[in-house]
Amino acid sequence: MKQFFAALAANLVTIAVCVVVGLLLIAGIAASAGSRPATEVRQGAVLVIDLDRPLSDQPAHPERRGFFDDAFEAGGSALPLRSALVGVRAAIDDDRISGILLRGTVTGDGTRSGYAALRALREALVAFAAKKKPVHAYLVNPDAATYYVASAASTITLDPFGSLLLPGLVSEQLFLTGLFEKYGIGVQVSRVGRFKAAVEPFTRRDMSPENRQQVASYLGDLWSEVKRGIARTRGVDTLALQALVDAQGIIAPAEAQSARLVDRVAYFDVVLTDLQKMAGVAPADSGSAAAGGADSSRAARLAAALDQPTLPQITLDDYAPLAVAKERLVGASQAIAIMYAEGDIVDGEGGAGQIGGMSFSRELRALRNDRTIKAVVLRVNSPGGSAVASEQIQRELTLMAQVKPVVVSMGSLAASGGYWISTAAARIYAEPNTITGSIGVFALVPNIQALANRQGVTFDTVKTGRYADLFTLARPRTEAELAVLQRGTDMVYDAFLQRVSTARRLPLDSVRALAEGRVWSGVQAHRLGLVDSLGSLQDAVKAAAARAKLTGDYDVREYPHVKTTTERLSELLEDKPTPVAAQLDAAVQQLGARGAAAELVRDITRELGALMAYNDPRGVYARMPFILRVR
Repeated sequence: MKQFFAALAANLVTIAVCVVVGLLLIAGIAASAGSRPATEVRQGAVLVIDLDRPLSDQPAHPERRGFFDDAFEAGGSALPLRSALVGVRAAIDDDRISGILLRGTVTGDGTRSGYAALRALREALVAFAAKKKPVHAYLVNPDAATYYVASAASTITLDPFGSLLLPGLVSEQLFLTGLFEKYGIGVQVSRVGRFKAAVEPFTRRDMSPENRQQVASYLGDLWSEVKRGIARTRGVDTLALQALVDAQGIIAPAEAQSARLVDRVAYFDVVLTDLQKMAGVAPADSGSAAAGGADSSRAARLAAALDQPTLPQITLDDYAPLAVAKERLVGASQAIAIMYAEGDIVDGEGGAGQIGGMSFSRELRALRNDRTIKAVVLRVNSPGGSAVASEQIQRELTLMAQVKPVVVSMGSLAASGGYWISTAAARIYAEPNTITGSIGVFALVPNIQALANRQGVTFDTVKTGRYADLFTLARPRTEAELAVLQRGTDMVYDAFLQRVSTARRLPLDSVRALAEGRVWSGVQAHRLGLVDSLGSLQDAVKAAAARAKLTGDYDVREYPHVKTTTERLSELLEDKPTPVAAQLDAAVQQLGARGAAAELVRDITRELGALMAYNDPRGVYARMPFILRVR
């Protein structure tokens, strides 16, 4: 009888899934047939960039988005960074684009982009404005990250009921030790490196002095870069800016204008009138339609289809794929591959938001054997993870480097295992505000003995070797077992040091001195010799082309493969398991909540999700502090 009901339930679930997918297919066909006209760039169009939209290191999409892309990425997906940069650069020479509108409120988590990605976008906007094309920014309550990008605009307008949320940067770390103790979950660790703080959320209630020291150091470098950028484009002094930040924190519109941080205080309709004049459009009766269109390309398309007078505009989401497609040299006999390593490094195939050791290595082998690929740029945006998977990927990159140049471009975060895989490169580029280093390892072994005993659950064991149950969750480890774990951790750490020493041509003692699990900014890493140059992804691509001695035109191809709509539907029907971290994060995102409380919930779920994703066969990890949230 039990099996009957289980089978019945499974069949009902299958039927429900089929019905949902069928409805999606019908809706998708209808949408494709009637409401998805080809993207058009009208003369005088304003390029609209939503600063609340996060940027991500992932392959640019040269194809136009469709119904299913929106359905599967409900809630606002990240915009590929390179796609955004290609789009802004293309708009410089596009006579149809009259200018750029930057729109930013503050969502508490909208600017989830790392500061290296934000800097790259900002530099592209500075280049756009340098060509005497106007960049208008309309801000409501921008935080430091949003304002940092918006400060590149030629004209900044702050809403009269808004303010600049500019109190400086803060890194707030989450500690779960008390929570685990309350529920009877014990955690034991072995680690190498005084600054290796990844275990602290489970062993302490606050930051260690060493962790506080490194956080203060790299946070200071990040803030200095933000201040220099703002000062350069706004024509203010960094000391005066710091004084204002310390005096007010939340800067009112009048004070912001007086300090030359904004050009004027006005509502959006004033900005809209300026944009209409810039685009050569009569402002009469076009305010509401244009305002809605600035937030939604679909609204703009609908207005154009109905021949309503509206501001000619196109969002960066719609414009960037056109620029990427135009840039592509399909069928080129020579190409440079950009391979994106974004997310936690895990053993096996991995999943959404993860770098699977097996799957990533398989992609690298394919690139190594592809004769049209003349060089590879590894774009790293990862806090690290499994030591075994990191070594597996590093080995494939080492083999790659024997037959074609490998250059690394570090994004916002390339630390620990992310740095480990970078050691195979002939040259490493980092942004000034990249967070890197964290050369150290740890092993983390939890147990649920107290929790189980409270519920009346006990364990008993039969084993054939002294350490057969070394990784059991049923009890804490003995001193002898901890010594075994520490030996394994030491061995992996020594291998990490050796990889760095060989790659960077530094004496082992020198590497040992600057390792210790310490996190460095890109500027610091360059000074210490951990990276070769400070530069962008574009700089790394050019360096790879030079090393490959490419002459003439070459294509730039991006990997890993982006799943098609058909593949996504297939995975849905097959009910493939999703990583716990991704499930938790998706569940919280579906709430649509914003603000400090929502961000705290997200932090906790991501922290626990990252812990549950730990799957190194030996339980040894090269990973930096769990959640590095800078705001």
